[in-house]
Amino acid sequence: MIFLYSERILDVDLVQVVPTCEAYDHRVIPLVSEDLRCLYTAIRKASQGVVLKTRSRLWLSLAREIRLDLPIYIWGLSIRRRNIIPIYHAVEYRGRGIYYARNKSELEVLVGKAIDGVLLDVRGFDPLLVEQVVKGGMECECERCDIVERLLCNAYKEIEIL
Repeated sequence: MIFLYSERILDVDLVQVVPTCEAYDHRVIPLVSEDLRCLYTAIRKASQGVVLKTRSRLWLSLAREIRLDLPIYIWGLSIRRRNIIPIYHAVEYRGRGIYYARNKSELEVLVGKAIDGVLLDVRGFDPLLVEQVVKGGMECECERCDIVERLLCNAYKEIEIL
């Protein structure tokens, strides 16, 4: 899984984590914190999941009570249960989970490690280039690359050949 983190919705066909209370589009996963009205609205209207940024187990329990079938990505707690997936910073590898990377140097830490996915900050990654990597439009020189290695490939070499 690859998610993009941005402050606004981008024009790419990837799942995006955006700080908002409403999921305007099927590609948007709302990022909410400890605001009850925002959390309730986000969970009710989301289709792909909600990112809950908190260190409180109480907020996580409340989110689970509102809607059991929705995946909740928890950013701030290292809890993993059915439909609860933790988000960690890439520099602090803790096993399976989603890892947030601000730039390529943070992403390099995850090469060869077992992860569930990455959350890439668009300030450090080109969203159009990431979309090409995900869709298979960019090839790497390695034989069996995982998604992290493909994201770290030098895209300019591939573009120059074309």
